[in-house]
Amino acid sequence: MQEMFDNASKAGKLLKVISHPHRLMILCALLEGKKNVTELTEVVGISQTAMSNHLARLRSEGIVDFVRYHRSLVYELISPDIARIIHTLYQIYCAPEETQAAKRSGK
Repeated sequence: MQEMFDNASKAGKLLKVISHPHRLMILCALLEGKKNVTELTEVVGISQTAMSNHLARLRSEGIVDFVRYHRSLVYELISPDIARIIHTLYQIYCAPEETQAAKRSGK
């Protein structure tokens, strides 16, 4: 029972980190592939300062990381567990309506 509680605590902490709408959008964008800060800022529609704060939080939790190319930082999603969660959320909430309807009907 203790192991189950410990795992539930880890999952709760992880879900809290990714539950912010902007962080979810960042992760969805990174699910498609590596992006620099400018690209992420354009996709999410927040300031570069706010983006940097969100990316720092995701990086500190081991969810994303970056590679430096000259003056640009290119971020990528490095957590396979988070990638699976984000993929599932995308399928439920972001996929085209036809895809969602097909899944609901079992097709």
